[in-house]
Parts: sequence; C-alpha cells; structure tokens
Amino acid sequence: VEQPRAAAADEPVQVEERRCPEGRAFGRGCKVAMRFGELVDRIEGGETRLYLTTQELPLLSGGGEALLAPPLSALREKLPLRPRLAGSLCPQSLNLWYGRTDLREGTTSGLHHDHHDNLYCLLRGRKRLRLYAPSDAPRMRTHGRVRRVHPNGRINYAGDPTAADGRTAHDVLRWRLRRARRARRR
Repeated sequence: VEQPRAAAADEPVQVEERRCPEGRAFGRGCKVAMRFGELVDRIEGGETRLYLTTQELPLLSGGGEALLAPPLSALREKLPLRPRLAGSLCPQSLNLWYGRTDLREGTTSGLHHDHHDNLYCLLRGRKRLRLYAPSDAPRMRTHGRVRRVHPNGRINYAGDPTAADGRTAHDVLRWRLRRARRARRR
C-alpha cells in the first residue's frame, strides 16, 4: 500500500462512508471527498467505515471515457494496463476497491452481478467468493425479470435491454448519428 499511497497521495477521491440512516451497509450513496493519502492513513489506522469504490471516469475529448480515474490515473506508469492474465481481452476500465473490515463483524457485498468482467486481487486477509454461471440467472431471485442472457454472459432485464457488449439502443443510435455526420462532412 505504501508505493501507491506515495504516488497518488494527493489524488481526490469519493469515498463511501458507512453512516447512512438506513443502516450500516455500503452502497447507499453516502460519499465524502478526501485525498487518497488520507484514506490510506485512516484505513491503515484501523478505520472500518470507509470504502473506496469505482470512481467517475474522466471524459475524453472524443466523447468516450478514460480507462483510469484517480487514484489509479496517478499510477498509470506502474500498472499493467493489459495484464497477461487477461489474454486478448481489452479492459473497458480499471478500478480499485479498498477498505477494511472489523474481523469480528465481517462484511458482505450481497449476491449481485457486474456487467463487466473482473480481475479480483486480494492484498491482505481472506474473502470467500461464490460464483454462479450467468445461465443460472433465470432461476435466481433477481431485482427485475431476466429477459435474456447473451452468449457472453451479459444479463438483460425487462425494460433495460442492451447489446452483448453493454450498449443500449440509445448508444447505438448516437453512434450511427455520429457516423452519418462524419460521412456527410467527407
């Protein structure tokens, strides 16, 4: 943790804070702004109410999103942007989740699925992961009715259709309009 802390100490981050009136859970939108170095100091000092999750990705001039957000953007030269383990896969974004738990209480993220592939690295301690095949989704109690499971595992829910790569119909329409405008300019 010391090397990333030194390189990214001054980077601004939005940190979830377990203080919401609804209970002790993270993921309720209670966020505080701080510098990454302060977060590391507090977590290394024993703080268990703070959790760094996905940061908003900066927009690129061409309209897409950057691959990295703070604090990882400050570590760009030290990170393998395409780890060998990923093979031919190209990352859509790289994120860092960072926190600490009280060993007597433990924590859980609850049963959920992510829309993108993940490479999970635990730096210290232990964590139990239960993995289910996307094809199990229709038999599970999901938030929403499963409409389709794409061959690549992407799950669609009724009222929220996407292509297998995650693009919505609106995304595809915007792409087609941009392509048509470029063709007219030529």
